[in-house]
Amino acid sequence: MRSITTFDLQYAHRFYQFKGEAQYLHGHTGLLTIEVEDSINEGVNMVYPCNEIQKTAWDVLKNFDHALILREDDPLLPAILNVYEETGIKDGTPQNTMKGEAFKTELATAYP
Repeated sequence: MRSITTFDLQYAHRFYQFKGEAQYLHGHTGLLTIEVEDSINEGVNMVYPCNEIQKTAWDVLKNFDHALILREDDPLLPAILNVYEETGIKDGTPQNTMKGEAFKTELATAYP
């Protein structure tokens, strides 16, 4: 038996120092499907409740949905962060409940 959850994600990025169209800032709509396969959990009559899969996955994915994803050495990054600072939107607003927590891992950094 499987529990399946799907997310639609929108994000913008570019491949810095790439030769071709992907070197330009552009956006995508992505579809992420998470499948959990196991025996049926008697208490909920499914493998794992889909809403729990969504909550767990969203804790990570909210950092990438409607995000601008750039390499750390991309010269656009400081310029964009500077504009965010100057316009007062760098840390978002209290009304922005979709903003993920800042984090830094070996693969990625999410700024607040």
